[in-house]
Amino acid sequence: MFSTVSANFSPDSMLDNDPIPDIETNIMKWDWLELFSPSQSTGSPRSSGTGSDEAKQSLTGGSTSSLKDQKQRVPTIDERKLRRMISNRASARRSRMRKRNYLENLTNEVKQLQIQNQELNNRLKSLSDLNHCLRIDNNRVRFECSILQQEVLDMRQLLVFR
Repeated sequence: MFSTVSANFSPDSMLDNDPIPDIETNIMKWDWLELFSPSQSTGSPRSSGTGSDEAKQSLTGGSTSSLKDQKQRVPTIDERKLRRMISNRASARRSRMRKRNYLENLTNEVKQLQIQNQELNNRLKSLSDLNHCLRIDNNRVRFECSILQQEVLDMRQLLVFR
């Protein structure tokens, strides 16, 4: 997955004036220039170090080996930084994809719940309307029942008094 970068790497060899990132690594032109510029070959890609012997020694473990040994170790550090940067970007990309999928799932769930809520509201309205109609019918039937009961009582009284 990771490719190694040789010590003879030249950022100009891979980069034209194209602001589009490399497809495999997703690294922009300015990132390559920052990582492999000659003035910063011994410091961190983001630092503005001067490349002093002290900085070289601190990067190479504080040894007092020759300049050639230090130059051989620096690309290893740069390669590690490059690999770490590529890995971090891939991790960030995966994280963004997970977040996008999570948000899509939440959006779909919200839509489904809104549809379900609307269906339940429609059903509630329908049942409420039906309940209202049944109450009206029930009141009418009770009124008719009371009238019929009164008529039955009136008829009994007529029959008893006769």
